[in-house]
Amino acid sequence: MTNKVHVGLLGLGTVGGGVFKTIRSNRERIRLRTGADVEITRILVRDMEKERHLDVAAELLTLNREDLLGDERITVFIEVMGGLEPARTIITEALRSGRHVITANKELMAKHGAQLLEEAAANGVHLLFEGSVAGGIPIIHLLQGYLTANRVYAISGILNGTCNYILTEMAKTGREYAAILQDAQELGYAEADPASDVEGHDAAYKLAILTNLAYDARVNVEGIERQGITELRAADIALAEGFGYRVKLVGTSREQDGTAQLSVRPRLLPLSHPLAGIDDVFNAVTIEADVVGELTFIGRGAGEFPTASAVLEDLTKLLQGESAIRRPAWRSCPDESRSAAVCGNFYLAFDGPGEDAVVQELNLLEAALAKAGAAVADRRLLEDGSVWRHAWLIGGVTEQELRAVLAPCLQTADLAAKYLLLPVDGPLAAGVEWKAETSHHEVSVTYPRAL
Repeated sequence: MTNKVHVGLLGLGTVGGGVFKTIRSNRERIRLRTGADVEITRILVRDMEKERHLDVAAELLTLNREDLLGDERITVFIEVMGGLEPARTIITEALRSGRHVITANKELMAKHGAQLLEEAAANGVHLLFEGSVAGGIPIIHLLQGYLTANRVYAISGILNGTCNYILTEMAKTGREYAAILQDAQELGYAEADPASDVEGHDAAYKLAILTNLAYDARVNVEGIERQGITELRAADIALAEGFGYRVKLVGTSREQDGTAQLSVRPRLLPLSHPLAGIDDVFNAVTIEADVVGELTFIGRGAGEFPTASAVLEDLTKLLQGESAIRRPAWRSCPDESRSAAVCGNFYLAFDGPGEDAVVQELNLLEAALAKAGAAVADRRLLEDGSVWRHAWLIGGVTEQELRAVLAPCLQTADLAAKYLLLPVDGPLAAGVEWKAETSHHEVSVTYPRAL
């Protein structure tokens, strides 16, 4: 027998349109797989007059959320509006009225997901959110179900397709950030206001959701260490490539002793790193667990159909009765960033004249670094317009110590006071060895004029 399931769709933008078209085109497949005949009964929109390239009956559309909440036929709400309000209020009301909710709202789930999951549990219904992270990659289903016997201790991922596209194009073409951002906007990969993507907010939301699930935690999004890609230059991408690395915006989360360390930053990844070869608008997530080891998942991270696919897979699991949240975010987990106090490797870049003009200042900087227990693994120069871009690979020092050294040295030297500092994953390409307790390092340094 076929069960009729009425769905209320909240939002008919890019993802909402994909959900509408996919339900219509795959309705028979869903019926065969689940025994349910899914029908979108009402659609909440913000603008009735907006031009839509969809064959949607006008009577389905409404500006009034009560037309959906008050319709007792609707048993499942699909929310693809985005933003905190009115999405949060509508979802809360739907859960309290005993209806299931599927959402792709990353900001909402990152900031208020724990409370909404509690609301769903209290009312005996389900809140599913696969579409909120990494588009079509089924990473949330993996964390909720497959890895229940594993202890996940680390997550890393390329979680924003817009940034990944920009960085990929900078590497391929040598063009600057601003020009490629404009291309991304014209292609529909970036919003008119791209701040959430390029400043790392979007990736931070997704990282918080994954951390909550992986560690049964409840992290504060505002506490996540965050650095966007807006300060990166084509010269930095080229210099990193010359050192043997790729630059990617990576979200990382590591759980240790009941605390979670979270970070969203551009990082230099060695070419052998599983995320280094992920290009264009693709996303990838690597999970490290105690039993299964390392797993990496790759797929399209955003857009009409990848996210719609995630939403519809949530719907089919709900219809098949396989949607229990086995790892809810109940436990409070401190998430203060500790990376500034962790010894690591770094890429340092700043502008200045050629090395001959500032050799004394550079030697003083290197001496100060050595005194702080750091080693310079490599130094390079690249002509960048009217200035030279100085790039260093530095290891054996904490970021806090490194910044304390850099501030006075660069301000007094004939170099630009503003510098770029990025973490480097893995061993330094030059293979320089050091001991943190020593105060001097013999380091061979070369200054190639170009890469």
